[in-house]
Amino acid sequence: MKLTTRVSIVAFTLGSCALAAYLQKPEREALRDPSPFELYDTVQTQVLALRAQRYQEAYLQVSSRYMDRNNLERFIEAARGDVPAVRLAVRWEFGALENNGVETALPVRFFLQNGEVFEATYTFIREDRKWKIDHVHCGVVDFGSAGGMRM
Repeated sequence: MKLTTRVSIVAFTLGSCALAAYLQKPEREALRDPSPFELYDTVQTQVLALRAQRYQEAYLQVSSRYMDRNNLERFIEAARGDVPAVRLAVRWEFGALENNGVETALPVRFFLQNGEVFEATYTFIREDRKWKIDHVHCGVVDFGSAGGMRM
C-alpha cells in the first residue's frame, strides 16, 4: 500500500472521529443536569417580570406543556390573584435542586415585609435546550415557636 493511501486512511479516520465528537457535544449538552444558575435566572426573570406587570415576558419563561394547560389570560389571572407573594416579596432565596432526570424541582422562599414567608416549588423541564417552568406549587411557611419550621 502506498504511503499516500495510508496517510489518507489515517486522515479520514481522524477526521471522522473529530466530526463525531463535535456532533456529540449538543447531545451531551441536552442531557446534562441543569446548572443551578440557569434555573435561578429563569425564576429571577419571571419574578421581576411579574413584579413589573410584564406578564407576556413572565409567560415566556413557562414550558409549552404549561402553555397548553393555561393560556396567557389564565396565566395573568393567576399571577394577579394567586401569587401575591411573588409581587410583594422584599427578597427571595433559593433552596436545593432535586433532579429526577426528567424534571427538576427548585424550592424558592419569598419573604414579605410583614414577616410572612411563602414557599414555592418550581418544577422545570428541558425544552429547546433551555429549562422552562412547568409547574409552580405555592404554600405558606409557618415558623412556629415550638418545634421550628412547619409547612
